[in-house]
Amino acid sequence: MSDGRAPRPTLPPLTTTTRMFARSLGWSPEHLLSSFRPATAADLPALLAFRQRKGWDDAAYLRWRYGLDAKGEAWPGQLWLLRTDDKVLAVVGREAQRIHYGGQAFDGQLLMDIQLLPELEGGGVWLNQSMLAHADVTLAVGANEHSIGLVRRMFSPLPQRSYRVLPLDSAAMLRQRGVGGVGGVFARVGAPVLDAGWSLAHRLAHHRTHAGIDVAEVGQVPPQDIEALRASLEPRIACVLPSAAHLQWRLFDNPRARYRLLVAHRRGSCVGYMAVRNVADDGTGKTGMHILDWKTAPGDAGAVLTALLQSVIRSARADRCSRVFTTVLDEQAVPVLKGLGFLARSSPLLVAGVHATVPLPGNGGEGRWQITDLSFDSDGIY
Repeated sequence: MSDGRAPRPTLPPLTTTTRMFARSLGWSPEHLLSSFRPATAADLPALLAFRQRKGWDDAAYLRWRYGLDAKGEAWPGQLWLLRTDDKVLAVVGREAQRIHYGGQAFDGQLLMDIQLLPELEGGGVWLNQSMLAHADVTLAVGANEHSIGLVRRMFSPLPQRSYRVLPLDSAAMLRQRGVGGVGGVFARVGAPVLDAGWSLAHRLAHHRTHAGIDVAEVGQVPPQDIEALRASLEPRIACVLPSAAHLQWRLFDNPRARYRLLVAHRRGSCVGYMAVRNVADDGTGKTGMHILDWKTAPGDAGAVLTALLQSVIRSARADRCSRVFTTVLDEQAVPVLKGLGFLARSSPLLVAGVHATVPLPGNGGEGRWQITDLSFDSDGIY
């Protein structure tokens, strides 16, 4: 009888991949390992030349994301690089993410900003594998066409995430999807009907909301509220819930994106939060509202999530956003999102996986995961 444990991916041991990658470089395994180290501020010029990122201040991003100026201070992010005296060959970043499950908190991490010189693409397995020992749990959330095979090979599979979108400007959505018809007739005629339907769904859901839930925007992360949520987490649900200081850093210190934080209270007690930001909505000339993360206390989580989403939708309408969107792996959230009119879109790239040395859902533990875009390396790109 199956115990529900997902098949473990099979990889050669790290000693083997180290030897193979070192040989491809013409190095010894010892030289490879000694050349792979955390980046410092002195590496910044070489990193900028290697990454060649355009459209934002990459130096500010790297300093913020990876604490290049931290001078020994503990930092949520860390960038590891492989370099010779004159150039960077590869980089991989990590963000510490505390994984809560079964009444315990485990050291987790998200790997990101992975980049190698084109001629070293075969070293991706080693680059990822070398980072796994830094945490009890490593999450893989999302992939592209180049990395999806690596994710499937290295991580135990979790259920597929889904992209959820609430169109607030159906004409723009239809035009983007090429459903304009001759002269855009369908977009002009059909869009008001769709908008009315979604508006009706929103109003009906409003009447189902339980009374007594107050939602307000706050300018900084309240530590007491995060601790209250942490204490109330359901033991059979595995999720990422950073400390208040970590969440403050991620939401309000990011040089590329400033998020807004909504907090829900009932009778003075925190029962949930939601982090959002407006982003450029390509092709419409408007903005979309991206939901990065949320947490809700158990007991009446559906009502709390509904109240938070209703507040976000009102804000998005006031800002004349064309849509509200997110990706989600959360069984409890799906009926709430559907009830508010959110549409589901699937993609093979919305994969999720876990590599863990402790029992968790998908790795021998019972229960399920809640994963939001907080564990996807967006940082203001989306």
